[in-house]
Amino acid sequence: FFSNIFNGDFMKAVFIYHKNNQRMEKFYKNLLNEPDFCRICDDCYNCRGNWSFKDSVEYIVIDEVYEEFIDNPYDYLPELPEADVCIAQLHEDLLYELPLLLKEKGYKALIVPSETPHDLSLALRRDLKRVCDRYNIEFENPKPFCSLERREGNEYINKFIDYFRIGKPELEIEVENGIIKDVKVKISAPCGETYYIAKRLKGKPIDDLKEEISNAHHNYPCLGSMEIDKELGDTILHKAGYIAIESVKKALKR
Repeated sequence: FFSNIFNGDFMKAVFIYHKNNQRMEKFYKNLLNEPDFCRICDDCYNCRGNWSFKDSVEYIVIDEVYEEFIDNPYDYLPELPEADVCIAQLHEDLLYELPLLLKEKGYKALIVPSETPHDLSLALRRDLKRVCDRYNIEFENPKPFCSLERREGNEYINKFIDYFRIGKPELEIEVENGIIKDVKVKISAPCGETYYIAKRLKGKPIDDLKEEISNAHHNYPCLGSMEIDKELGDTILHKAGYIAIESVKKALKR
């Protein structure tokens, strides 16, 4: 599933976030796939495989911001490297200025994942969409990050999903006599949870997998907030869990 790395295509992504943002750090480190990234299972057999996107991703960590309003965002925003896609979680005053910097560096897309109800306000989402449209930069605000899926008109975000194999999870499941024989991860949740779920499903009967998936979702654990999100009418963690369950159901119907 990683043939895109070797067929001459190349994509560069940059993660930018404040210090102590463990969610964004995990998204970034999932793409590095270093040996110590996932050590959940006592019987680890490297189910993730020996791949890495270390040459295709960078990260920029900015000091935490404690003031409510920032007079000069450029006191915080650094010089950006050239890349195709930016994945950002920042103070909203910094996010508002970010598209201009991305335009100057030739970026094609901005992704602002929301893992808590406070990561991006609805008002700023509208503003970022408007500004990005003006600069011909594709914009998505997936809530949670694992809800990111291909959309018509999103040429570069679609390429991002296909290249890095992250976004809304997609699985390929082989069943024999009602038992799951093998599970391949085609697209993983950006945190890497899908590989853990795939391992937990092997050898299980297909009749009732919901509890197994839910347990794996909590044990990994999911990065989504347990705080009720008014827009969703539920927690972001629960939405991520529903996405995980649906990815398995969809694979079993193929």
